Amino acid sequence: MTTPTRATLEKALKSDQKLVKAATQIAKDLTAKAYDISALAEELGFALSSPDMEERVAGTNLLSAVLIALPQDLLQERQLEFLSTFYMDRLRDHHNVMPAIIDGIDALVHMKALPRAQIPQILQSFFEHTTCQSQTRSDRTKLFHIFQYLTENFQDELQAMAGDFVYGLINSIDGERDPRNLDIIFSFMPEFLSTYPLLHLAEEMFEIFACYFPIDFNPSKQDPAAITRDELSIKLTNCLVANNEFAEGTVVLAIEKLESELLVAKLDSIELLHQAAVKFPPSVLEPHFDQIWQALKTETFPGNDNEEILKASLKALSALLERAAHIPDISHSYQSSILGVILPHLSDVNQRLFHPATGIALVCVSGDAPYAADKILNSFLLKLQAADASSEHRIKIYYIVSQVYKLSALRGSLQKLDTTIRESVQDDVIGSLRLIEQEEFDAKKEDLELQKAALSVLNESAPLLSEKQRALIYKALVQLVSHPSIDIDFTTLTVSLGALQPVEVQSNFIDVCVRNFEIFSTFVKRKIYTNLLPLMPQIAFTQRILDLVMTQTFNDTTAEPVRLLALEALNKLLLLEDQRFIVDLQQESNLLHKLIELGQKTEGLSMQSLEQIAGALSRITQQLPLSEQSAIVSEYLPGLNLSQSADLYITKGLLGYLHKDITLDDHFERLLTDLTQLSLNSDNEQLRVIAHHLLCSMVNKMESNPANLSKVKKITEQLKVAIKKGDVRAVEILAWVGKGLVVAGFDEAADVVGDLSDLLKHPSLSTAAALGFDIIAAEYPELDLPVVKFLYKQKLFHTIMGKMGSKLANYCVHHLKAFVYVLKATPQAVIKLNIEQLGPLLFKSLEEHNEAQSLCIALGICEKFVAQQDTYFQGHLAHLIPSCLELSKYKAQHTMQVRIAALQLLYDVTKYPTFVLLPHKVDVTLALAAALDDPKRLVRNTAVKARNAWYLVGAPSPN
Repeated sequence: MTTPTRATLEKALKSDQKLVKAATQIAKDLTAKAYDISALAEELGFALSSPDMEERVAGTNLLSAVLIALPQDLLQERQLEFLSTFYMDRLRDHHNVMPAIIDGIDALVHMKALPRAQIPQILQSFFEHTTCQSQTRSDRTKLFHIFQYLTENFQDELQAMAGDFVYGLINSIDGERDPRNLDIIFSFMPEFLSTYPLLHLAEEMFEIFACYFPIDFNPSKQDPAAITRDELSIKLTNCLVANNEFAEGTVVLAIEKLESELLVAKLDSIELLHQAAVKFPPSVLEPHFDQIWQALKTETFPGNDNEEILKASLKALSALLERAAHIPDISHSYQSSILGVILPHLSDVNQRLFHPATGIALVCVSGDAPYAADKILNSFLLKLQAADASSEHRIKIYYIVSQVYKLSALRGSLQKLDTTIRESVQDDVIGSLRLIEQEEFDAKKEDLELQKAALSVLNESAPLLSEKQRALIYKALVQLVSHPSIDIDFTTLTVSLGALQPVEVQSNFIDVCVRNFEIFSTFVKRKIYTNLLPLMPQIAFTQRILDLVMTQTFNDTTAEPVRLLALEALNKLLLLEDQRFIVDLQQESNLLHKLIELGQKTEGLSMQSLEQIAGALSRITQQLPLSEQSAIVSEYLPGLNLSQSADLYITKGLLGYLHKDITLDDHFERLLTDLTQLSLNSDNEQLRVIAHHLLCSMVNKMESNPANLSKVKKITEQLKVAIKKGDVRAVEILAWVGKGLVVAGFDEAADVVGDLSDLLKHPSLSTAAALGFDIIAAEYPELDLPVVKFLYKQKLFHTIMGKMGSKLANYCVHHLKAFVYVLKATPQAVIKLNIEQLGPLLFKSLEEHNEAQSLCIALGICEKFVAQQDTYFQGHLAHLIPSCLELSKYKAQHTMQVRIAALQLLYDVTKYPTFVLLPHKVDVTLALAAALDDPKRLVRNTAVKARNAWYLVGAPSPN
């Protein structure tokens, strides 16, 4: 391939399309080294040096397009020097040529072999012969990207330019107004400002950015990638705090704009102060602290009505104090200024300034805890020791003192607090806690609140308590736990003290509780368990507490209410502890056997105790290895008689959460039969629920083999016989069996679904059949169904449609009810795919006003689509709106939930385009008047929201 001739090049310059095509081909030829770029420049010389400006533009565009298309490592140093000299010379050319020159320079500076010394020369030429702000917006964007690239990759060369580059950059940015270009500038300039010396131009550079603060612009709603005001504001703030020389200007700017009445300007100013505190060293900010504190004090003391401004101001003050905390002189100076203002107001809790003063006080503690906390605690101590210190005052002070301790601990300064002050405060707190020891103590709300407030302080100060103070606390805690009517949680304190002083806690609290356990009331025993169980993880107490629980659980003489408490405690214990503890406990004490024996041999056990035994068995079994689970099932299952309540609960405990890989084939048929018969014949609803859950779980986990499937088939046939006799219970059992099959993905599930759908027209079993579909579709968190077929909900939906589709066309109420239950569990994406078929059925279900649950489900499904402005529902508002208006009226069958759901749906409908809503506006606003007088407040609230939204349909925008 030879160098393009002048004729070829002239032809290429005729149009933009031909130019691009020629540039692409030339770039390929140069890459293949068919000829040298100098030869191309020579042939293109007629255009590059043409007296005709248009031809020069075209020629430069072609050369630049070729450079852009070339690999960045193709050209050699000599070639790039030649090209850069050409482009620098062209910077003197007509402004119409500038876009092509900028493209060429952009390509050149990215070339890997470009001599680094060329960069300052290119920039000098650019700054001398043209300006950035005289270019179009798109060309300015390219230039800012070039500046960004150069500052990141040619730092040494640009610093060698000294003030020339900084001055040129200032002139390039000055006056920029396009948000997209400002976004580029504000993104790369913080790094530049913190890296490059600004010399004598620091003030000019700061003013370049200060003029934009605070950012005020509204992004275009039509721009999908619009830059938000908040994003731009954050980046601008980063620029204003990027260089220590900006400190004075930044503080002055922020304080000036903080006086604005605009919320956004205030928030931006406070955030600028916050970032200044974070970025500028304390030594730089110290001369300006008084100005900053006075400005922030205006917003925090007595406090701003706007919670957002108050929170932001405290955050900025906190950052300022925290940064200075490691420089004592500066920190103490800051703290003295602030504490001098707020401390006088901490002495009277009834003062208006008490609350804002406490907020600032806690900020001071988070900055320099030892210095601030001592002074704050001393102020509170003076108030606590005053003769007029009431319980109300103490409560408020105690809660703040607890925060002071907590913040001090977080700062690692708890042990540094003044001993005399803190011990005096703690003595006062302990004195309040010990009021419970007085015989005349009255458990009024105020007194109990004082106890809770005192405990909040002790929770945080546990490591600081002296031996004498701890001795008094133990006595008070024993009184608290043994009080016949007061129940206050103090587990945080006992856990902390237990970790610090295990011997003391054992002898002064745990042993006292255990030693007197038998004489306490059931109420007190429950409190003892509540407060001892959290101490179990601490090894010093584990065995002592465990012995108490086990003794009370398995002692033959334990009364039933006390045993129930112990069983509840055992279950909490099994939930608190990890797998290793539970496995060790089972191996050491054979706990499973003891629990089974307790359930089978103890007379008079309540259903609640049996439920607790089942829960404990389940939690233990789940943690054991599979081999042990299998051995336990083989040992105990054959001897269990499911017609006995105790044995049924034990079966629930052993099998309810048994691992799915453990086979029950040897017991499967007997269990299916016994559970089915129990459910058919028992009048105890609790036992029937257990049987249903076990049946469902066992069917779900069974191995898919002909033997097991035939056993399930046998049971379903028995149920069908009972159903023919009109047994409602058989329908319910069939639904539970079907649920296990459906979730596991068995093909036999379709037969059960078909049987239930056939019953929907049954004169006496139709309601039960419809509820059966609710059983199949609903989620039951307490049910163990470990085998979950992928996309089983979608399969259930298609199965239902296959079985009921034709019947739904000639619908009856129960078909619709069952259909809605299934739709509740169906993914919305599946419903959307079938909405043309399902929509009319949903609308029909809304017209049937008999059953609240199905109505709420149908309304909820519709609302999801309407909230997304679904086009199908937009086309059927004539069906939807009248149904919702009817359902929003107060009637016996329209429960509060139905009325609220209908009104919410009417509100969401207003999100549709105005032209769709206007035909309905008058009718809806008139009809909704009735709902405004609904007897239920929540319904009235929703009605007001819906009616206001409809009233505003078609109203002009408030611009």
